[in-house]
Amino acid sequence: MDYSSVAVGAARQRADELHVPCRYVVAEVPGVPLKDDSADLVYTGKGALIWMRDIDAWARDVARVVRPGGHLFVYEAHPAVPLWSWDEDDVRVRPDRSYFAESHLNDTYPANGAREWQWTLGQIVTAITSAGLQLQVLEEYAEPFWRPQNGTNAAAWSGRLPNSYALLARQPSQ
Repeated sequence: MDYSSVAVGAARQRADELHVPCRYVVAEVPGVPLKDDSADLVYTGKGALIWMRDIDAWARDVARVVRPGGHLFVYEAHPAVPLWSWDEDDVRVRPDRSYFAESHLNDTYPANGAREWQWTLGQIVTAITSAGLQLQVLEEYAEPFWRPQNGTNAAAWSGRLPNSYALLARQPSQ
């Protein structure tokens, strides 16, 4: 699921090329247009959660569509990533950012005025478990899932700070 028809079209094309039986839909959260208990697996990742205005509504939608025994898999940038100054080899916390701020202006493309929602790891886990899913795995990684660009030296940061995380949650069997 994505709110971009272009992204969904690309995903559908790739799935067709690989002969992977999956369904992609254009939608926004809350209000995912999928039936209750209709998915074995919901994957969310690589920058999706920063666009969710309501993390609790997202988690409720996920819990509603995941079948009993099904899973949610999240692979995302660590919520601490926006705090780091990526233009330096020396680790610094950006003075204009807070881990606990609700949102901040996207500074990769500041001209578009997009706001990124800042969810702490605690808020993400709490939303998922409050929606009824059972947390099975939460791992943090030093490696980023993105390719460094614009002079960013992610290699200098490797192993020093959390850059990504993976989370697996299960819908209890009835």
